[in-house]
Amino acid sequence: MKSSSFSIHRFLLKLIGYLIIAWGIGFALFWIRLPYAAKTDTTASKSDAVIVLTGGPNRLETGITLLENKVAGRMLISGVHEDVRPSELAVRTGANPDLFACCIDLGYAADSTIGNAQESADWVHKNSFQTILLVTSDYHIQRSLILFRKHLPNTSITAVSVPTKLPVLKLAKEYNKYLITLVREGLNL
Repeated sequence: MKSSSFSIHRFLLKLIGYLIIAWGIGFALFWIRLPYAAKTDTTASKSDAVIVLTGGPNRLETGITLLENKVAGRMLISGVHEDVRPSELAVRTGANPDLFACCIDLGYAADSTIGNAQESADWVHKNSFQTILLVTSDYHIQRSLILFRKHLPNTSITAVSVPTKLPVLKLAKEYNKYLITLVREGLNL
């Protein structure tokens, strides 16, 4: 009986070891891919619209630059706090307030990346857009694309990621969220 208990214990230890190694290799690949994901291309190919996800530095400025360069005709800023007004964002970003009046919509409904994808899908369908540029941070782009492609399966989505310097622990947290998203979407939960 003791040897059976010992072999189960040994098997579990090996399994945990393999899982830790697999996580480490996956995390290293995730980290290595960041410079390749970080292609802030403000001259990206023409698109119907730009969607900017709030929550990180230089995202809004990148989206506004795309709009000013006439890469797209309209922009949604998804996940805006309910107290924020367009005039505040114009001052913060240095953008022309007329740009906010004519071409930028603020989305107040989203409070997560899933919420961003849902809010953006509603906006894209309402406006009959076929192509979008998705602007978010480099570490966030992989998870965002999974969710946006789920909610907008018939829309062409081009990633425009903004380079960041994230501490390793925060990057590991994002990697864990990415893994959870992969599993959830793989199982259709």
